[in-house]
Amino acid sequence: MAAHDESSFWKRVESWLPKLFADEEFDAVRIEPEVIEDICALSRGSHPKEMVAFLTGDIREEQGKRTLVIDGLYVKGYDASEDATSFTTHDLPMTGVRGTVHSHPGWSNRPSAADRRLFDRHGWFHLIVCQPYTRSSVAAYNKQGERIEVAVGEP
Repeated sequence: MAAHDESSFWKRVESWLPKLFADEEFDAVRIEPEVIEDICALSRGSHPKEMVAFLTGDIREEQGKRTLVIDGLYVKGYDASEDATSFTTHDLPMTGVRGTVHSHPGWSNRPSAADRRLFDRHGWFHLIVCQPYTRSSVAAYNKQGERIEVAVGEP
C-alpha cells in the first residue's frame, strides 16, 4: 500500500471507529419474551455454576421513543464456577452486541463489584438472573450498574 493510500485508509478508519464504539442513547428497553425464556433455560442448565452470554439487538423507534430492543443472545464458550465466569472477547461480533447477561447461582440478582466492572466494559445494558431462574428473578442494569426498568414483549 502506498503511503498516500495508507494515510487515507487510516483517516477513514478514524471517521467510523468512534461511531462503532460510541454509546448510543435510548429512552426505553424492551426484551423479546423468547430471549428471557432462553436466558432462564440456560441458567437452569448451568446451575450450580454461573452462565454468561451476550445480548444482541437494535435501537428502534417505537411509540415515539428510541427503544433498545433486545432480540437475541450470542452464546460463546466460557469458563465457569459457582461464583465467577471468565471469557474472551476477541471473537465477539463487531456489531449487534448490546450488553451481557449472567446468572448468579444463589438468590441475589444484585451486581457485585466485579459485575459492575463487566458492565462498564461490555455494552449498554445488562441482566442478572438468580434462582429460581424465572422471569421474575431477572434484574436489569445500565452501564453504570444502576437498576432500570424494562418491558418484556410487544411494544
